[in-house]
Amino acid sequence: MVFMGTLHADIQQKQKEIEQHQGDLFSLYADLGRSVALIEQISSIGFAAETYESFCEKMALFEEAKHEHDQISLYIQQIEDRSRAIKEIEADIRSLNKPYRQLCAQIGAIAYEAYGSRILADHLVQVLSPFFEDHHKRTRMLEDRAEKASGIILGKLNRLQIEHSRRSLLPILAKAGSRLVELGLDADLPLSRSAHLTAELSSLKVRKDELEAELELHQSAMAKLQSEELSSPKARLEQRLQAMKAAQKAWDKAAMAYGKELYETLPETISAETIGNKAILLMDQITLHLSRVRTLQKDILDLQNMIKVQELEAQIELEKQKISLLQSQIETLNRQIVQVTSSIETKRSQIRTLLPGQDIRTDG
Repeated sequence: MVFMGTLHADIQQKQKEIEQHQGDLFSLYADLGRSVALIEQISSIGFAAETYESFCEKMALFEEAKHEHDQISLYIQQIEDRSRAIKEIEADIRSLNKPYRQLCAQIGAIAYEAYGSRILADHLVQVLSPFFEDHHKRTRMLEDRAEKASGIILGKLNRLQIEHSRRSLLPILAKAGSRLVELGLDADLPLSRSAHLTAELSSLKVRKDELEAELELHQSAMAKLQSEELSSPKARLEQRLQAMKAAQKAWDKAAMAYGKELYETLPETISAETIGNKAILLMDQITLHLSRVRTLQKDILDLQNMIKVQELEAQIELEKQKISLLQSQIETLNRQIVQVTSSIETKRSQIRTLLPGQDIRTDG
């Protein structure tokens, strides 16, 4: 005999299988509905017309909800893409600053050398004098003083002053070179080695101009997006997402209802030419799932009957035990009756002995 616990476990397992089949059936019915709906849009097949109209209504609501969701999603994506692009371009522009400053410093160094040699054109001297004149005079003075110094300590002090003066020259060179580049005068320097620096600066400027033009495009697009800015776009996106999911669920149910009605109402002779090969295959799959569900339901009923039989058999066994107990009680009572009857007879006999010749009357 199969234990009742095993039967219950078998029932639960089969119920889970039925649930899985029902989930598959929902999807198959929905796929059937959508498949036939594509044909219905072209030419009516004449079945489940009202359910088809409901399907179309739910589909339109879903598409509207999806469009609203996608619009907000696209807006947020554009904002994020533009912001990321702007940050990347700004970083690229900043990365050009260091080589630009280095090139300007080199241009400034060439200009300083030429300034000291007094071989610069007058227009360059006018531009560079505010940067170089004071430093140049001070350096010459320190150098002259160092040449004339006689003591060790004084000579060391002069060398330190000259070294300090040279270190202070570095920012001056960068500023002077930058000024020449800004005015487009770097190419006018008389030294030949400034030519490659000018070319490098030109390349940097072209790259910077390209980046700034690209940055301006992104900033313009960002400004336009911000002018259309939605209040709490991410919160609205979440709301639209939930609305889209609800509309999707309603559309799925409508598709399932349409497919189910088609399966139940389409004649068995319906051809693939009318509803398409896919629909025929889907209907065959639905038939297999329904057949399996019916088999499982029958199996569950048989198992439930077996459980009921076992319960009834257990009740019968208990009642048999009750009968056996009652019979035992009856036998005990019968023996007691016999004993009491025998006692009565003994007492009557004693009475007759004690009262000879008299009638003995007793109740019972």
